[in-house]
Amino acid sequence: MSITRNSLSTLVALAAPFLLTGLAAPAMAQSDPRISGFFALGVLSKPEYQGSSDQSIGPLIAGRLAYDNYYIETATLSASIALRANVSPWSGIEFGPVLGQRFGRSDVENKRVKLLGDIDDSTEAGAFMRVPFRDVLTSRDEAAIEVHYVHDVSSTASGGLLFFGGSYRFDPINRLRLRAIALAGYGSDRYNQTFFGVTQAGAAASGLPEYKASSGLRDLSLSLTANYVITGGWGINGVVSFKRLMGDAADSPIVTREGEENQITFGLGLSYRF
Repeated sequence: MSITRNSLSTLVALAAPFLLTGLAAPAMAQSDPRISGFFALGVLSKPEYQGSSDQSIGPLIAGRLAYDNYYIETATLSASIALRANVSPWSGIEFGPVLGQRFGRSDVENKRVKLLGDIDDSTEAGAFMRVPFRDVLTSRDEAAIEVHYVHDVSSTASGGLLFFGGSYRFDPINRLRLRAIALAGYGSDRYNQTFFGVTQAGAAASGLPEYKASSGLRDLSLSLTANYVITGGWGINGVVSFKRLMGDAADSPIVTREGEENQITFGLGLSYRF
């Protein structure tokens, strides 16, 4: 299913890429260790591929299982699905491994980009560190800074991505939880070339100019998530994110001639917390 960018212009300007830190947000510290969890299922609208001006529809999936300070969580993001685990025994810092699958580019709507050839999905592995600060402005909020690195281990892109930024969550009422997440993404030269470069063969096939993408700041994003409890542990989750491609990613003819540097993702789902 494909939707043009123009049909989305009246919507808010998402994406997540850390849906898991927004929907599957850490709970406030508990006095006694206990098992808690979260899952959400819904629909996610995201760019068909990185730099696309067309939207594709897919599933929104997020989940979390925690005991004391330890947790494991997963979520679909705008361009990947990720799984990570906090192995830190301390409440003042979170860190651990990350494993994910980044979506490639195949059978796309745009005829010229389609002629560049398919990009396979890639498997990524890395690590994250997150430092939360609770009760910053009120007794019902939490701020955090985070850094997250993944590297392709499947030889699709043979490159890496570094994300860094911060978030702020607060509960204005008992039933409502809101979170804002601001992130910057840095891509290695091999990663950026894989997704935004145009090879000599690709240029000849598509008519786009040959383009070599170097390493650098790839994007800036701002995401907003909301969870409203309906009854018991059941609730509704909404997420919207605006991502602005930067640097060599934004200058790619895949973006400037056939796509859009402003990337929007949004989703809605049903959730349950326990």
